[in-house]
Amino acid sequence: MVDRGIKKAKVLERNLPDIIPTLQGYLVRYRIVSEDRNRLSHWSPIFLVQPEYTFVSGNTSLGKSLNHVDIVWDAVTIEKDGAYIRKARDYDIWLRWDKGDGGDWIYAERVQQNSATFIIPNTYFIEGIDQSTKPDVLTVELFLKGRPITRDLDFLKVYTIGPEAV
Repeated sequence: MVDRGIKKAKVLERNLPDIIPTLQGYLVRYRIVSEDRNRLSHWSPIFLVQPEYTFVSGNTSLGKSLNHVDIVWDAVTIEKDGAYIRKARDYDIWLRWDKGDGGDWIYAERVQQNSATFIIPNTYFIEGIDQSTKPDVLTVELFLKGRPITRDLDFLKVYTIGPEAV
């Protein structure tokens, strides 16, 4: 028996929650609302939606001034099965300052642009221990926005810049 009253709903990509890097997808659930909005269904079970995106990176550059570093990168294109979805809007930036001796990775910030500027610090850390000297090497990793913010997985990593002398 066919029900002519069946409706189809589409959830736009911009309305999805942040992607979860460990699951490589989104956790979603839904509920049904009657047309007169007087009745609601129970929440559905939680579903894992794995979109299998492809992230297309571009060029990067790192410029140094007297006391700061400028980082610029091309917007990442998000595609699915070769079809354009959108340009990435949010990036998480991780920095590693050192003297070529393996400094600690530090989460810098989340930006909604394709550039960032950072002051060169007077000191850096290795395994949480202050080295009390100015670093001369910088490595940058850029990740697409995800929750939780982590660099433990490469799923959302779109750029690695460096190591570069600063």
